[in-house]
Amino acid sequence: MINRKLLIKVCSALLTLVLSLYCFSGLFGNVARAGNESVVIDRIVAIVNDDIIVLSELNEKLKPYTDRIAKMGYPPEKEKKMIYKVRDDIISTMVDQRLTDQEVKKFGIIIDDEEVQGAIEQIKQKNALTEEQMQAGLAGQGMTMESLQKNIRDQMLRTRLLNVAVRSKIVITREDARVYFDSHPEEFRGEKKVHLWNIMTTTPEFAFEAEIKSGRDQMEKVLARLDSGENFQVIARELAAKNEALVANDIGVFSFGVLSPELQTAVGNLNAGEYTGILDTDNGFQVFYVQKIEAGAGKQFDEVVAEIQEKLFNERVDKRFEEWLSELREKSHIQIIR
Repeated sequence: MINRKLLIKVCSALLTLVLSLYCFSGLFGNVARAGNESVVIDRIVAIVNDDIIVLSELNEKLKPYTDRIAKMGYPPEKEKKMIYKVRDDIISTMVDQRLTDQEVKKFGIIIDDEEVQGAIEQIKQKNALTEEQMQAGLAGQGMTMESLQKNIRDQMLRTRLLNVAVRSKIVITREDARVYFDSHPEEFRGEKKVHLWNIMTTTPEFAFEAEIKSGRDQMEKVLARLDSGENFQVIARELAAKNEALVANDIGVFSFGVLSPELQTAVGNLNAGEYTGILDTDNGFQVFYVQKIEAGAGKQFDEVVAEIQEKLFNERVDKRFEEWLSELREKSHIQIIR
């Protein structure tokens, strides 16, 4: 009795050999002859298990990119390298598509015409298009309704394959979401706000050294009064009444994140009623006072658990899909023919 598995392997090997010989000779499909010369119209560029990718398919997908690159005005050598890079990327994508198409058949996934037409109607409604407008738009892109239907069907088949082969095997538990919530407090606590005052010098931008020193000395005296326990607002009102070289300002309430990095560092660990040391800023010497801190309205775990689960699910789907595709490549027969 003939060993069926052995027969399949032999046939597959013979198919690969025959196709490779065709490619080596530059002949596959149609060949146009001019005198004694042969001009290749189509040839194989990749073998993916029992499927092939031919040059005409590759060129069709490559053309929009080569046209765009040609308009960029690069030197010939750089243009050539860019086209080769794009060509390799497109072949890789086409190989992945062939592999997923094969898996679609393996799982017996089917998308009927009604589903495809429903997707097209959604596109029309979303973009407020009539049938005539859609047809005209497709023609402007060099497409037909038949090619659109094929593209939509292919995308729907691959999406359903993703659901069967990848999504259905991923589960995000409430405990997973809790671990994420606890380890990313910055995402869920509300941003605090601070009500700031300052006392600052009014030294001119191009002041003499003596003027700068005088301003610093006055700020030192203010800081000493604060350190002795005097109330900031009392000192501020006094300075306002004297109208001298130091001024006090109620700056206002700010979300902590909008403050400059330097000011965040200076006031970040202060409580209400506390003040900074003397800061040398572009606007002169300053002391900042935190009048009030408003805690942000943070979110509770139950409010965001569904949001976290969706985020983690999508991240794991992306990662698992890449792993699944890599595994699929490893166990498949793939031959790229340059």
